[in-house]
Amino acid sequence: METVVRVTFVFLLVMVVFRVLGKRELTQMSPFELVMLLFIPQLFSRALTRQDYSLTNGLVGFATLVLLVSLTSLAGFHSRSLGRLLKGAPTVLVAHGRFLEEALQRERITPDDVFGQMHKAGLDELRMVQWAILETDGRISIVASTGAAARTETTAE
Repeated sequence: METVVRVTFVFLLVMVVFRVLGKRELTQMSPFELVMLLFIPQLFSRALTRQDYSLTNGLVGFATLVLLVSLTSLAGFHSRSLGRLLKGAPTVLVAHGRFLEEALQRERITPDDVFGQMHKAGLDELRMVQWAILETDGRISIVASTGAAARTETTAE
């Protein structure tokens, strides 16, 4: 029964922390913040399985982790250069209908990944793409060239 109480306590604690951090933290989490979040189970695993009979070590580790994530988030918000360092910068993958091979290789993105996003945007040919940008959250944004947008609209009618 003690394990059930410990797990319930940790569950409620994590739930409260996420509510305090706010929705932005969940939807716009940087890869750094996600990795830090994945440490939470490790911090509590010994306490939950009663290998360490005190939750204190888990709570101290958890509080430290939440504090570090919050401080880096605030620092990145207030300092543009630190924010860019922590979250990265968008990368242009396609410019004016041409792949930027060096950017694709550096980000380990295949042309098929870009074509998949193009098709979701309703574009069939690379020449119809003005920009394809790998965003900091890993999504690929597609911006159609003005002529392609007109052709796409006319074929949809």
